[in-house]
Amino acid sequence: MMSVLFLICGLPALFAQDMITVTGKVVDDNKESMIGVSITEKGTTNGVVSDLDGNFTLKVNKGATLVFSYIGYLTQSHKVNNGDKLNIQLKEDGKSLDEVVVVGYGVQKKSSLTGAVSQVKAEDMEGRTITRAEQALQGKTAGVSVISGSARPGASPRVRIRGISSNGSCDPLYVVDGRISKDIGNIDPNDIESMEVLKDGASAAIYGAAAGNGVVLITTKKGKGQGKFSYDFQYASQSLGKTPRVMNAKEFMEFYIESGNVEKEKFADWEKYPVDTKWTDEAFENSKMIRHNATFSGGNDKGSFYLSLSSLTNDGMIKGDADYFDRLTGMINASYKIKPWLEVGTNNQISHTKMQFVAEGSEYGGFLLSVLQQDPTYKAVYALDDPAMNTATRLLVTEHAGDYLTDANGNVYGSSNVMSESEAPNPFVMRDNSYTQRRGFNINGSTYLNFMPIKGLTVTSRLSYRLSNGSTYGVNNKYYFSSKSKQNYVSVNAGDNHNTYLQWENFLNYTRTFGKHSGTIMLGTSYSENNSFGVDGSKSGNDQMLGFLQRDPLFYYFSYAQADASKSINGGESIYTRKLAYFGRFNYDYAGKYMAQVSLRADAADLSVLPNQMRWGYFPAASVGWVISQEPFMEKTKDWLSHLKLRASWGQNGTTTNLGNYSWKASIATSGHIATTLGNNETPVYVNGYAPTATGNTELKWETSEQTNVGIDARFLNSRLSVTMDWFDKRTKDLIVSGITASTLVGNTFSPMNAGNVKNSGFELELGWRDNIGDFSYGIRANIATLKNEVTYIHPSIAAIDGVSLHTYGAITRFEVGRPAWYFYGYKYAGVNPETGDALFEDIDGDGEITDKDKTQIGKGMADMTYGITLNAAWKGLDLLIFGTGSVGNDVYCCLNRTDYNLNRLTAFTENRWTANNHNALIPRTNASNYDKFMTSSGSVFNGSYFKIKQMQLGYTVPKSLTKKVFVDNLRLYVSLEDFFTFTDYPGFDPEVTGEGSALGIDKGSYPTSKKVMFGLSLSF
Repeated sequence: MMSVLFLICGLPALFAQDMITVTGKVVDDNKESMIGVSITEKGTTNGVVSDLDGNFTLKVNKGATLVFSYIGYLTQSHKVNNGDKLNIQLKEDGKSLDEVVVVGYGVQKKSSLTGAVSQVKAEDMEGRTITRAEQALQGKTAGVSVISGSARPGASPRVRIRGISSNGSCDPLYVVDGRISKDIGNIDPNDIESMEVLKDGASAAIYGAAAGNGVVLITTKKGKGQGKFSYDFQYASQSLGKTPRVMNAKEFMEFYIESGNVEKEKFADWEKYPVDTKWTDEAFENSKMIRHNATFSGGNDKGSFYLSLSSLTNDGMIKGDADYFDRLTGMINASYKIKPWLEVGTNNQISHTKMQFVAEGSEYGGFLLSVLQQDPTYKAVYALDDPAMNTATRLLVTEHAGDYLTDANGNVYGSSNVMSESEAPNPFVMRDNSYTQRRGFNINGSTYLNFMPIKGLTVTSRLSYRLSNGSTYGVNNKYYFSSKSKQNYVSVNAGDNHNTYLQWENFLNYTRTFGKHSGTIMLGTSYSENNSFGVDGSKSGNDQMLGFLQRDPLFYYFSYAQADASKSINGGESIYTRKLAYFGRFNYDYAGKYMAQVSLRADAADLSVLPNQMRWGYFPAASVGWVISQEPFMEKTKDWLSHLKLRASWGQNGTTTNLGNYSWKASIATSGHIATTLGNNETPVYVNGYAPTATGNTELKWETSEQTNVGIDARFLNSRLSVTMDWFDKRTKDLIVSGITASTLVGNTFSPMNAGNVKNSGFELELGWRDNIGDFSYGIRANIATLKNEVTYIHPSIAAIDGVSLHTYGAITRFEVGRPAWYFYGYKYAGVNPETGDALFEDIDGDGEITDKDKTQIGKGMADMTYGITLNAAWKGLDLLIFGTGSVGNDVYCCLNRTDYNLNRLTAFTENRWTANNHNALIPRTNASNYDKFMTSSGSVFNGSYFKIKQMQLGYTVPKSLTKKVFVDNLRLYVSLEDFFTFTDYPGFDPEVTGEGSALGIDKGSYPTSKKVMFGLSLSF
C-alpha cells in the first residue's frame, strides 16, 4: 500500500522532469513588438499570447513544437528541446490579405473567382470623413458610380453599378452580414470590414429577383486576437468649396437697367449707401464635424466579440442651425462555438439619427438658388434704426409691422428694390419661414446558427430583422415678405412611421476534395416579410385665424392649437411584400487551374407585386475560369508573370423595385353621378356612378437583366503589379412602363406593362502596384471604366417617357429609343443674331419655325468614363495618402435661372452677352425675346467633366517603444484635406453634386460638397 502511495506522489516529479520553460519575443517585419500573437504547443490546448512588448513565457513538454500564429501573418513552427530563448520574426502574408472575398451565402478564394467581384477594404475607409458606407465606393472600384443629388449632412448618395438599367429605380441590392437592407446609413464606416461589389450577372444571380442593378455585400468587423480597446477621433472644419462667379453690384445694376424692365431710380438707395453683398459669404459659414468611435474586441478559436459605439455631429455650412445631422450608432457582433460542431452568433447595429435641412434642388424656393440669384445692392440684414435701410425693406417694416422675419437680435431681413416679388427672396427668409425636423432609430441585425455535423458540411439557419421608426415634425411660420412669399397663419404637421422587416434563411455549404478535384455545393431557401404602420396629421389656421393660441414657437404643438383650427389625419397599416426563394450553386475546381460555377434561383412575390400566374421568376447563371499561368507551357514566364486567369460569365437577374401596390390589377372608382327614378316617382334621383380606371394586366412580370462578362486577372513581377480587366454587355428587358395608350378609345388607363429595354456595355480596368525600398514602401491603385448606355425599345404607342421638368417649359430629360437614358432634351443653340441680340436655334425639322418639334438631344448626365487613383507611401512612422476621382463625357444642365423674373447673376450667362457695343457675343442680350428657349437649349448645358482630389492625408505613428510606456499599443495622429481641390469647367457650385434618377445632371441648386480640414487620432490598448 505504501509503495503505491509513493508512486502516486512521485508521478508529478517524474512528469516535471520532461517539462521545460520556453521564453522569447515576437516582432514583425519592421522589428516592432507584436502583441496578441498566439503561441501554442502543437497537438495540445496549452498556450499563451505575447504581451505588450511581444514577450512570452510557456511551459511545454521537452521536444514539443511551438506554433506562432497571427491573422495576416505567415504561421511559423519551432521545435524546442531545452529552455530556449526564442526570437521570432513573423512575416506578413501578402497572399492571405486578399485571399478570401465574400460572395452570396459564403466566401470564396479570390484566386478561384470566375465572376466580376470588386472589393473595398477597411483600409479604404479609415481616416476619412465619409459618413455613409456608399461614399467609400466612389473612385475605389471600376464600374461603380456614386451619384449625389445633395451633399447636405445626412444625405443619401445613390450607387450605380454599370450604368442605368431601368426607367425606374436603379439602386443596387445591399446585403449587410446576410441581411437585405434598403438603407445602409445607420452603419458607421469604421465598423465595416469589407465591401464586395457583385458586378456581373453570374456573381449577383444568387440574389435573383433583387439583383438586377448589382449587389453590394457589406461585412462588419468581428473580434480577433487578444482583447483590445480602440478609440478614433476626428475633428473637421467645413467650408464652402467651389464658389460660382456672379455679377457684383455694379454689373448687376447695369444688367437690369440694360434690360429695360427696371428704371435707374430703383438703385437710388445704392447710390447713397453703396454695398456689394457677397451672398455666399452671407449664407455660408465655417462649420464643424466631430466623430468619436470606440471599440472593444477580442477572440480565439472558440469565439469572438466586437462592440462599438460611434457618435457623429455634423453641422452644415448654412449659417445658423437649420442644417445638421446627428447620429449615434452601436454595434454588437459575437459568436461562440458551443461544441466543435455547433456555433451560434449574432450581428447587430443600432442607430439613432436627428436631422434638419433647408429646401434645395428646386426652381421654386430653393435656398441655394436664392443665394445665386440675389440682388447684391442691398444688405442681408438691417438694424431697425439703420439709416442705410433701403426702400423695399423700409416699406416691409412700416406696412407689415410684426409680420416680417428677424434674426436672433431683432434685425430685419432685407428686401430687394428690384426683386421683391420673386419666389427666391432673401435666403434667410427662406431658411426661417419654416422648418422640419426628422428623427429615427433602427435596430438591424441577424442571429444565426452554424451546424457542422460532418467534415466539409456547414448548415446555417439565420434570422434577420430590421425594426425602424421615423418621425417628422414641421412648422410653417406666419410671416410676410412679399405677395409671393408670405403666410397668414401658423401650421404644424407631424408624422410617425414604424417598419418591421423579417428575413429567415436556411442554407448549407458542402465542400469535398478528391485528389485534384474540389467542389462546393450550396443549397438554400429564403423567406422575407415587410410590415409598416404609420400615421400623420396637421393643424393650421387660415387667412382669418393664426391657428395657435400663442405666437410662440414653444407652443407650436397640436395641443395648443385653437379649437376651430383646420385638422387632418391619415395613416394605416400595410404589409408591403412577402417573398419566397429557393436557390443553389455549384463550384468546381480542378488543380487550381480550371474552374466553373453554375447557379439558379427561383423567386416568388406576393399578389401585391405580381399576378398569381407570373409570381415566380427563375434566374440562372454560369461562369468559367482558366488559370493559364498554371499550365506547363507557361513555366518559363514565372519570373515575370506570377498569375494569369481568364474569366467568362453569363447570368440573369431581376428587379421588382418598380412594382407594388397591386399595380397589375384592374381598378374601379367613382365617376360622376347617374340620374335614375324609383318606382312611379318621376323626380330623378342621383346616385354615384362607377367606372374602370385601369385595365389590369395579368401578364405583368419582373424586369430582367441579362449580362455577359469576359475578364482577365493578372499579376506580374512577384505579384507587385496586379491587373484586372473586364468587358461587359448588360441588357435589361421587360421594363415596367406606364402611360401606354391603345389604338382605340377604351375609356380608362392602361395598367403598367413590360414594354422597354436598355443596353449598357463597357470596359473596366483596375491596376495596382505595391513595393518597398528599404524602410520606404509605396503603392498605386488606379481604375478606369467606360460606359455606353442606350434605350433600345419602348412600346410603339409611346414616343418617349418624360423625366424632370423646368418651370413651365416642360420636360428637359427624356427616356427614348436610340438615346441614352434620361438624356437632356431641348433646342440646339446656334448663337446670337448680331442684329437683334436674340438667340438662334437649329431648325431640326426644316419647317422654318422653332417649335417643340425642333427639340432634340443636347447633352446627358451620364459619364462616358469614370476613374479613380490612390497613391500611398510610408517611411518609418510617416505615411501619406492621396486619393482622387473624376468623370469624363457627362454634362450638367444648369437650371440656376428663372427667366420669368429675369433672375440671372451667373457670369457664365452674362459676361459675354450681346449689347449695343458687342454684336459678336456668345450670349443673348438681357431680356431677349426668346430667352425662355435659350434656357431650355444647349446654351444652358455645360461640360460636367471634373477631377477632384478627395483626400490628401499625412499621418504619423508614434513608435511603440514610446507608447508602450503608457500601455498604449498603437497611436497614430493625422491631418487631412478632403474635397479641397476641384478641376472643372462647370460654372455652378459642384459638378459632382447634381440630380439623380431622371434628374441626373440637372442642377437646380443642390447642396454642394464642403471642403474640409480634418485632424484625427487613432489609438488602441
